[in-house]
Amino acid sequence: PQYLWVAVLGGIFGFMYGFLIGANDVANAFASSVSSKSITLKQAVIIASFCEFGGAYLLGAAVTSTVRSKIFDVDLYEDIPEVLMFGMFTSLFSANVWLFVATYFGMPVSTTHDIVGCIMGFTIAAKGFSSVEWGIAGKIFISWIASPLVAGTVAASFFFCVKTFVMHAKDPFQRTFYTFPIVLTIGIG
Repeated sequence: PQYLWVAVLGGIFGFMYGFLIGANDVANAFASSVSSKSITLKQAVIIASFCEFGGAYLLGAAVTSTVRSKIFDVDLYEDIPEVLMFGMFTSLFSANVWLFVATYFGMPVSTTHDIVGCIMGFTIAAKGFSSVEWGIAGKIFISWIASPLVAGTVAASFFFCVKTFVMHAKDPFQRTFYTFPIVLTIGIG
């Protein structure tokens, strides 16, 4: 009962964070499609609702597990659970503030960077640098660097193949007719 207010406010800020994730991430994903009038804003909201919910439902448990208990040594807070509770709450509150400011000013930021940084900051402030599980944090940092590099390399390779074997072919229209289903399947998958 003494810390019920933290749980209640944590639930409220957790809901707000989910809303802000949608506001920031969906804008990143659908801005080009809506502004080019490929889809309407209503269609983007409907598609995003299914995709965001599906991603959270199907893949969210692994991410939540890592964020909740693998970035720092939870056992350090066994005797002082109120510090852990308040630290996680302040991390969530801080993440909300930053994500709100970034979204308000139209800055496409990573919500994962946001919450991971806040949690690392809280545990460093409470228990020092040794409380961070640097092996896990290192893997997270590497994924932040590797992900855009790998995606960019795959996209460049894919575009190079299409440009070379389709657009610069003798009869690009005929080649497009046969390769379009393949390109579309690879592009969606």
